[in-house]
Order: sequence, then C-alpha cells, then structure tokens
Amino acid sequence: MDLHFNFLIMATRYVSIQSESDLTERWTDSNCPSFEWEYNEQDISECLIVDDGYQASYETLEVEVGNEMSFTYLCEETKGVKTYTLSAGEYGVKP
Repeated sequence: MDLHFNFLIMATRYVSIQSESDLTERWTDSNCPSFEWEYNEQDISECLIVDDGYQASYETLEVEVGNEMSFTYLCEETKGVKTYTLSAGEYGVKP
C-alpha cells in the first residue's frame, strides 16, 4: 500500500525478521537528516509468519520525480532554524 500526499509518497516495504527484539531496531538515512525509521509492528504477533521467520513492515518517504520537499526545524548545532530540501527519490530504505 502506498499513501500519497501531493508529491510525497509513503511506500510500504517488507523485510524478514527473526525475533521480537528485531522490532526495536531503528535506522537513519544520511540523505534525510533528522529522520529516524522503525518497523510498523510493535509486537511479533502483529507480523506475518513466513518460511524463515516473520515478516515486518515499515514506511519509506518518497518524493516523486520532478518535485522536491523542504523541511525546516530548530537546529541544536547552529542554535537556529535549519532548512533542508529533499530531491526526488526514496528515503529511509533499511540498509
């Protein structure tokens, strides 16, 4: 399932996990500062059972081709406001 917000898409991805402790993992994308991703499921019982264990899902952030998206936030580093712009692409793909 993909959720669309104008030129922003939240795409669902699925990965195999082995145990409930895997669900606590979080990851970042160096191309998208100040964001952190995690699995949608909070408990192993919410995961699909597959041959080699369980299947968990997460959402990525995708900016459609021909568009860009800007974020402004307070930056502790500069003690001011910082803005960054994401060009077309998918962000938050689990490494």
